[in-house]
This record gives sequence, structure tokens and C-alpha cells, in this order.
Amino acid sequence: MEDFNKKSEEQKNEKRPSAGMEGMLSLRETLDIFLYNWKWFLLSVLLCLLLTRMYMATKPSVYQRQAMMLVKDDAGSGNRRSAISNDALMQLNGVLAGSSVKNEVYILRSHQLMKEVAKSLHLNVSYTLNNNIWKGQIREVSLYDKKPFEVQFAKDDEQAYATFLVRIVNKQECQLSKFKIHGEKIDFTKTVKFGQMVKTPAGELTLIPDPTYLENFQDKVIKVTHLDIESAANSVGTRVTTSEVDRESSLVRLVCSDTNIKRADDILTGLLEAYKQSIIDDKNRVAQSTADFIDGRIKLISKELSDVEGDMADFKQRHNLIDLSQNAQNYLSQSSTARQRTTQLQAQQATVKYLIEYMKENSEGHTLIPVLSELADPAIQNQIAKHNDLMLQRNRLVENSGEESMTILEIDNNLKQMKQLIITSMEGRLASIDLQVRQALREEQQLYSSLSSVPQQEKHVLDIGRQQSIKETLYTYLLNKREETALQLAINEANIRIVEQPFGSSSPVGLNSSLALKVAFLFGLLLPFAVLYIYNLLNMNVRGRKDIETFTTIPVIGEIPHIKSGFDESKIMVFQHRNDNINEAFRLLRFNINFVKKDARVIMFTSTMSGEGKTFISRNFAASLTLMNKKVILIDTDIRKRTQTGLFNAKRREGLTSYLNGSTDNVDELIIQNSEDSHFDMMPAGVIPPNPAELLMSNRLEQLIEHLKEKYDYIIVDNVPALVVADAGIVNRIAELTIYVVRNRKLDRRYLPELEKLYQEHKFNNLSVLINDVFPEKENYRYGYRYGYGYGYGYGYGYGYGNEKEGKKKKK
Repeated sequence: MEDFNKKSEEQKNEKRPSAGMEGMLSLRETLDIFLYNWKWFLLSVLLCLLLTRMYMATKPSVYQRQAMMLVKDDAGSGNRRSAISNDALMQLNGVLAGSSVKNEVYILRSHQLMKEVAKSLHLNVSYTLNNNIWKGQIREVSLYDKKPFEVQFAKDDEQAYATFLVRIVNKQECQLSKFKIHGEKIDFTKTVKFGQMVKTPAGELTLIPDPTYLENFQDKVIKVTHLDIESAANSVGTRVTTSEVDRESSLVRLVCSDTNIKRADDILTGLLEAYKQSIIDDKNRVAQSTADFIDGRIKLISKELSDVEGDMADFKQRHNLIDLSQNAQNYLSQSSTARQRTTQLQAQQATVKYLIEYMKENSEGHTLIPVLSELADPAIQNQIAKHNDLMLQRNRLVENSGEESMTILEIDNNLKQMKQLIITSMEGRLASIDLQVRQALREEQQLYSSLSSVPQQEKHVLDIGRQQSIKETLYTYLLNKREETALQLAINEANIRIVEQPFGSSSPVGLNSSLALKVAFLFGLLLPFAVLYIYNLLNMNVRGRKDIETFTTIPVIGEIPHIKSGFDESKIMVFQHRNDNINEAFRLLRFNINFVKKDARVIMFTSTMSGEGKTFISRNFAASLTLMNKKVILIDTDIRKRTQTGLFNAKRREGLTSYLNGSTDNVDELIIQNSEDSHFDMMPAGVIPPNPAELLMSNRLEQLIEHLKEKYDYIIVDNVPALVVADAGIVNRIAELTIYVVRNRKLDRRYLPELEKLYQEHKFNNLSVLINDVFPEKENYRYGYRYGYGYGYGYGYGYGYGNEKEGKKKKK
């Protein structure tokens, strides 16, 4: 007994954790949980493996194909370092420049190119062989190059999103059914002939059969999906990725993932062709702009040349001039070199003026600058070429980014600076030509001054002839440039080279079946653990003896094992020669009382709330005491509910309340004598009074207990729950030992600090805790409990209760 009290004092001095604290699962607890719930773990693993296998079986196979492309620079090489050097030079001149390969990688994924691919391959209409589990077809199969028919819509934009089923009846007919327009089901079923236009909820359409594959799809159902071009382009964009191979080269990798290998190859091929054509179109726009400029100038020069020739004819006709004098011809031959130089310089002067006027007239537009290499020095020609390249890049990007994007605004600013720089250079070039023209004219003037002997008419003819020669030279030059431009339009090609045509493995990629099954197996093991762990966290009820000892310092006087549901609570479970769990538990309780309060004769049972088993325990504990040949009386002090009285089927109205209110002083007539089953006496509660609390406070209660002590060895008091009414505290004054019944898995664990407070403040005399409805130790692992020792007395008895024969069987 001293050891028991010493242990209680040590528990009082310990710092108690809060009722919400949790411990970590040990390896042994984890193993026990697994072993006890192995069926659930096995079921979870099998279910996860089955679901994963079913998902993999229904998931369409995805194939990955790729192609390789080389982006050439302006010099026709694929060396990226030279391109980087050019960009660095442009940045030194104040012009922003980006990586051309990165730009092309983005353009290859542009929505405009995806639209071109979707249009060319008719990807807005897809065909899928519907799955049929009953016929062994688990997954849907995408049909592309081996489809039995092709659906042609009268209007592609009509009912942009529509799906329907086509069942092939025979070689001439098919059945259309199960239409969905924007997700809305439409009841429409019709049998139509191949090649015949039919009006459906999805619009007017015609099914064109392919005899090569039609027979193979007899009586099969094919799902047809019709999208608008925009949605189809978006779908293609999600399947295609582009990236640089490395930073040192100009190689670009294109990858397409699709459920059909042929369609993936066609998408990559179509994307490369569309990209090449867009580059050629860009280059043709430069040449076409130059051709338009030349055509306009040819018309103007032709008119001017015609006017000069007309002036010459009119002058000769008016002055009757047929031929110039031989002297003039000889003299003028001396100045042919000077005149030829003047003519060439004036032709260049006129061309430069035309270009400057053209650039100023189109300074705010997004047009290209004509390329006339013979009329400008190489520096100006290089500036014009860079301007045109940046303008082409800007026009390609604006289709996807919009006029107001930051990239377009920066490019526009660069173009404006470059154009102003070209105009300045051209004006400088024009000033230089003007100086040369004036010098040539001065030389000619010196020659003309010596022609004083030449008739005035002949001088006028020479002037007109000079103008005519200038116009003819310029006209011939423009005709030659027009032919060169036309030739350039015919031979333009893209500055890319396809290094690798679409290639790849014929095996599907994506989900690794072995890895997926391993993950499913692991998830199947963790899922039950997670469920049990979460249940354990959310469960705030008391979970056995360890909870009581963890959160309170109240001594635990015993544990009553769990009894199978359906037992009769009114019957006594404790008998002389029975050795089952229930009897052993009450023997231990009877034995442990000697350590708490050896000489205690008045023992009170209470609990937190009703339903925790104090009535059942008080009855059987009283019966257990009678097995020691002790005289025992059980008093029902729950004068409000009278549960114990009802179990004894007491028909008399007199009881405890009759004595307390002074109706009688004869205690013996209030006692129900022991029966063959109970072997103890019982005092019923009596009539329910209007003032129970006041009645229990009467000093007659102490008188009754003193009187009963004279006749009985033990007085068992079945009291009301402590938290329901104040009666428990009132009656406790006569108790020598208070046993607080706590039902396992019912009492909220957060109440334990309040119970500890009652104990510390000595609100109940010699308070001890008795845990009811305790499961076997392994049973706790069914719910993943971390706390609770369970019970096990070392006898090998099973769980539940039974008769003596059952106990003997279990011992064997």
C-alpha cells in the first residue's frame, strides 16, 4: 500500500501534458497495426493495383516523334557564333537585337502556324474507335490514316463543337446517333447512305467512304468530333514542343506527342512546311516591294523620256535641222568622257532622291525599303538589309503578340531609329553626289564656253540630247533591276534546312507501367495507415488506461473488459466458480481497493455522464464482495433516474427517499433482501421527490449509513453522474472511497484536466478511476490507437465473457 501511495504522489508531482498532445508511433506499434489490420491493408493494395491497372488499360497510348531543323544566318551558315557577333555589333550601335534562334523557336509554336497545320491536315475533325468493355475493347483507338470514311462538313464553322457516333451498317449505309452540341445531348438517330449529304444537328455533312478500310469496321461504332479551327490549333499546340538543341548551334528540335504515329509525323512535316513557306513569303514581300517601286519609277521615267524625245523632234522640225555640223561632232567627241561621267552621276543623284522621297513618304508605315545596290555604297546597302530583316521579324511577331506588346513597341522604336539613320546616310550620299555633279558640270561648262562659234540651235540640240541620254540610261537601269527582282521572286528559298525528318520509337511513352504499379502498391500500404492515423487524430475520446495516466495523476484502480453487445445488463455477471475475463477483472478491482483504502466500507460509484456503466459495475462489484462471505448492501442514490431500482424490478414505492423525508424510521422494511442471483441486499431509490438535492443534504443520510454499518460489511452507493447534477458531490460526504467510472472510447479526453482538478481539490473522497469497456490490447490496433494498454491477465483467456467451459477451452 505504501508503494501504491508513493506512486500516486510521484504522479502528482509530474507535469501533465495537455489533453491534445500526441505521441509518435513506434516501430512495434506500426507493426502491430499492420498485423492486426492485414486484411484491410491487403484489400487496399489489391484495390489500388487493380485501379491502376484499369487506368493504364483504358489510357490511350501516346507516341513521341521528333524532327531536327537547322536555322541558317544571312550568310547561309549555321554558325551561331557569327550571329551572336552581329547582334553584339548592333547593340553597340544602339539597336536592340535578340537571338534569332530563340525567335524562331517561338515562331514555330505560334498560333498562326498551328492554324495552317490544322487546316492542311483537317485536324478539326477527329475519328475515334469507341471502346466496348463487353467486347474486350478497353481503350479508345484514334483513327487517322486508316479511317473507314471521312466526314465533310458543308460549313466548317457551323456547330463548331459537336460529337456524334457513326455505326457502319454495311458498305452502303451507316447510322448516325447520340449527337452532342456544346455538351448538350440531342436525340437524333438516322441511317444514311455514304456519299449522300444529310442535314444533322451538327450541320449539313457528307460521309465519304474509303473502300480500303470500310470492310474492317463492319458493325463498329466510331466517334466523330468536330471542332473549330481555333480549337483544333490550340489542341495541336499542346502536342508540339520546340527547343534549342544547345547554345552553341542553331539546331532546333521539334517534338510532337500524339496517340497516332502517322498523325504526329504529319503534324511535324506540316509544321516545317508551313514554317518554310512563311519565310519564303516574307522574303517575297521584300522583293515585291522593290518590284513595285521599280514599276512606279519606270512609268515616271518613261513619260519623262517621251517628253524629251518630243522636245527634240519639235525643235528640229521648227528649225529644219536634219544633222549637226561635222565640226560640232568632232568637238563634242572630245567631251564625251566628261558628259558620260555627268550622266552617270545625275542618274545616281535621281535614284538617291527617289529613295529619300520614298522613305520620307512612308516614314510612319511598316513597309520595306527597296534594295538598289548599284545606287548606294555598301554601308548604306547593309543598313537597308538589316532594316528589312527587322521589319520582317516584326511583322511575323505582331500576328501573335499584337501591336501594343512590349516586344513590338521596342522593335518599332528600333525601326524608326534605323530608318532615320538610313535617311541621314542617304542625304550624306546625295550631298556627295551633288558635289560630283557640280564638278562635272563645271568641266562641261568649260567645254561649252568654247562653243561660241557653234550656232545657238546646235547648242540647244545638244542640251536636249543630254537630257535624253540621262533618261535613257536611267530607264535601261530600271528595266534591268525589274528583271533581277523578278528572278529573285522565282528563286527565293527559306534560310533553314531540315536535318532530320520526323522519327521516333514505335513504342508508347508516358506512364511507366512498372513504376506506376510500384507507386500503387506503396499507396495501397499507406492509405490504411493514413485513414487510421487521421481517425486517431480526430478521435478525442479516452483510449484506455494510458490516457488516464498521461493526463491525470488519479490512481487507476482497475479495468473492466469489453463485453459483447447484446448482453442483459440486469443480470449479474460475477459468480463463484467462473474464471472468465469479467470475473477476473472484478476480483482485481476488489483486490486493488485494499491498496487505496483498505478499511473502506462505504464505496460510492459515479461517472461523468450516463451510459458509462457505473450501474452495471456497482451491481457486479457488490456481487463480487459477497463471494468473500461479506454482507453487502447496494443503495440507489440516483433518486432522479432510479436506474438501479428499475433493474431490480422493485415494485414497492418506499425506498431511500422515504427514510430521508422522515416518512419512516424503519430501515429494514426499505431493504430488498438478497436473491439467489445477487446474494446482496438492495435499498431502492424510492419515490422521486420534488427537491432531490435538498433531500440528500439531510443529516438523516449520515444516520442511515451509520445504521447500515452495524449490519453490513460493505455499503455500495450507486450515485448520479458527477457532471449532470450536484447530487454526486452532496452524497460523497458519506463515502469513504469514490470510484469514478470512465468508459473507454466514450468520455471526451479533453475533460480529463477537469477530472484532475476535482482530484487535486479533493472534491471527492479518495478518488480513484475505474476504466470500463476496455478492449484487448491487439483490438486497439484496429483503429490505430496509440494509447491504451488493453487488458491481458496472463491466463490466455479470450475476449468477451463466457461460462466456465469456455474458459477451460481457451486455457487449452
